[in-house]
Amino acid sequence: MMSRYQSVIRVPGCARVFATALLARLPQGMSSLAILLLVRGTTDSYPVAGVAVGGYALACAAAVPTQGRFVDRFGRGAVLFPVAVLQALALTALVVAAHDHAAAIALVTLAVAAGAMQPAIAPSVRALLGEMLPDTAVRETAYALESVIQELIWITGPLIVAAVITLVSPAGAVLVSAGVCVLGTTLFITSPRVRGDACTRRQAAGRVRSAVGSPELRAMLGPVAMMGAAIGLIDVGIPSLALHAGSRASTGLLLALWSAGSLCGGLWYGGVSWRIPLSDRYRWLLAAAVASMVPLIFARTIPEGMAASLLAGVTIAPVFSCQYALVGRSVSQGSETEAFTWVAAALMAGLSAGSALSGVLIGGIGVSAPFVAACAAMSVATLAAVRVRAPARVPA
Repeated sequence: MMSRYQSVIRVPGCARVFATALLARLPQGMSSLAILLLVRGTTDSYPVAGVAVGGYALACAAAVPTQGRFVDRFGRGAVLFPVAVLQALALTALVVAAHDHAAAIALVTLAVAAGAMQPAIAPSVRALLGEMLPDTAVRETAYALESVIQELIWITGPLIVAAVITLVSPAGAVLVSAGVCVLGTTLFITSPRVRGDACTRRQAAGRVRSAVGSPELRAMLGPVAMMGAAIGLIDVGIPSLALHAGSRASTGLLLALWSAGSLCGGLWYGGVSWRIPLSDRYRWLLAAAVASMVPLIFARTIPEGMAASLLAGVTIAPVFSCQYALVGRSVSQGSETEAFTWVAAALMAGLSAGSALSGVLIGGIGVSAPFVAACAAMSVATLAAVRVRAPARVPA
C-alpha cells in the first residue's frame, strides 16, 4: 500500500503542493465554527448564528464555480491570492462589527461576503494533480490521498478553533482563520508546480469550453448533491444520537470516529490496484455507502453509536476519490478547475439541505429519522449514478 503513496510523493513538487494546500484549506474546517461562536456570543441568538453560518456556506457554493472559471482562464495565482485577501478583510470586518455590537443583518451580510470569497484551493489542487500526474494509476492514488487530507482538515480545524477560543476568544479564532487563509494561499500559489502552470497561456486565450457543457459532468452533479444531503443529515444526526443516549460529551467522539473511518477507508482505497472500471466502481462504492450507513438507524447507546459512526465513514473518502477521478476525465483540458468547483457547489448545496432537513426530522419523528433519510438519499445517488460514464479523456 505505502509504495503506491510513495509513487505520488516522489513526483517533484507534489509533497509541497499537498502540504501548502492543507494549510491553505484549514480555514474550511475552522471558519464555520468560529463564525457560529462569534455571532452567537455577540447576538446571544443561535438562530442568527445559524443563519450567518448557513449564509457563509451557501455563498461559497454559489460563488465557487465562477471562481473556478476565472482560475482556468487567468491562472491560479492571479485569482486565488486576491480572493484570499478579500476573505481575510471580510472576516476582519466581521470581528470589528461584532466588537461594536452591530446589527444582526450586518453580521450575516459580512459572513455571506466571507463565504463568497473562500479561495477555491481544493478544486485547484485536484485540477493540478491531473496536470502533474499523467499516469492514471498514480493520479487515482493521489486523489485518494487528497480525500484523506480533506478529512484531516475537518478533524484538525475544529480542534484549532477550540484551542484558540480557550486561549483567546471566538474573535481570535476568526482572525486566526483569516491569517491562515492568506498565509496558506500565498505558500500554495508560490509552489513551483503551481507557478509553472503550463496551461495558463492557452486558458487565458479563451479557447476553453465551459466545464458545465460536458454531459458527463452534468450527470455527476445529481449523485454528488444527494451524497452531500446524506452527509449533511448524518452530520446533524450523530450529535442528536449522542444527546439521545445521554452523553453530550460524546458528540465530538462520534463525529471524530466518523471522520476517522473515512480517513482509513481513503487510505485503503488508494493502496488498491483496481481492475473494476471507474464508472462501475463509483456505483458499487455508492451502494456500499448505503449499507455502511444502515447500522446508524439502529444505534441507541454510545458504544453502538461509536461502531456505527466508524463504519458509516469508511466509504466516504473512497467515493470522493473515485468521484475526483471521474471529474478529471469528464471535461476538456483547461476547464478542470471549473469542473471541480461545480462538483464542490453541488456537494455544499446538498450538505446545506441535508443539515436543515435533519433538524426537522429529529424534531418531528425521532433520532433515527435523519439516518433513514441519509440512506434514502444515498440510494437515490446510487440510482442516479447509472447515467455516469467515464470517457478516456475529453479533448480540448
